[in-house]
Amino acid sequence: MEENNNRTVDPFKNIIYGSLQLEEKFLFSGNMEYPFNIEAIGVTRPDKNYFISRARSDYIVIEFIVEGKGMLSVNGNDYALEAGDVYILPAESTHSYRADAEHPYRKLWCNFYSDTFAKIQADYHLSGKYVFHAPECEEDFVRLLEIATFGSRLNDNEWYNVAGVLLNVLNKIAAHEYRPEGSNVVAARAKELLDGAVFDSITIEDLTKQLFVSKTILTREFKSMYGMSPYHYYLNKKLSQAKLMLHNSAMSVKEISDKLCFADEHYFSGLFKRKVGVSPTDFRRMLM
Repeated sequence: MEENNNRTVDPFKNIIYGSLQLEEKFLFSGNMEYPFNIEAIGVTRPDKNYFISRARSDYIVIEFIVEGKGMLSVNGNDYALEAGDVYILPAESTHSYRADAEHPYRKLWCNFYSDTFAKIQADYHLSGKYVFHAPECEEDFVRLLEIATFGSRLNDNEWYNVAGVLLNVLNKIAAHEYRPEGSNVVAARAKELLDGAVFDSITIEDLTKQLFVSKTILTREFKSMYGMSPYHYYLNKKLSQAKLMLHNSAMSVKEISDKLCFADEHYFSGLFKRKVGVSPTDFRRMLM
């Protein structure tokens, strides 16, 4: 490493940085098999000489400003940072950030690799956006720091906890930024997953794991937005598709039941009659 004018150049890590004396970090061994591979979690305490500059970041950087001020430059865009701000810097981005000389910031942060996170970020139309004012995320970053104290090797449970926290931050940011049809972001994402699983089998438990929310929150937000529970929405979606197949195809009732992943033909027929008022066979005859 080369030190010059209170800065350190590390050619192997593609980074230049200033004082890190008041920074505490927890390094992780990482596991590329996980959708979230954690490089480090840390806390930076106020230091007017602190700065980081990366010509091309190897990983995603996500940070929360607890107090103080700072400056950020990413891919040619400049931002003033203040308490309550979250910034997300994508992998392969060119960026630098520093503490304000008069009011240096204190921040909590995490460096990680994740195509999954980047994909969900893109789905929420947050790609190309870097700074978000989201003070409600402080508790999530505090939780990251708590998890980091367990050690430098994440087991399956700890990995799941970190992934859940990071996606919770993303969900909170998206709740401000992403408004498909004016909807709640959790409910909207659940609806997208259900709409895409008409010919599959997906449970409420599956949804809560993918969205990293509790069953109670998911059901409440979904009912508030769409007037029914996720289960009944999914059931109605399958039955609507069954009606189309009965009308537009020559598939048998059993084939339709199998295609829509119902338990068996008898369950499907009984459910259809309870919900629609007639059996699938009678429904088809009515449309002839």
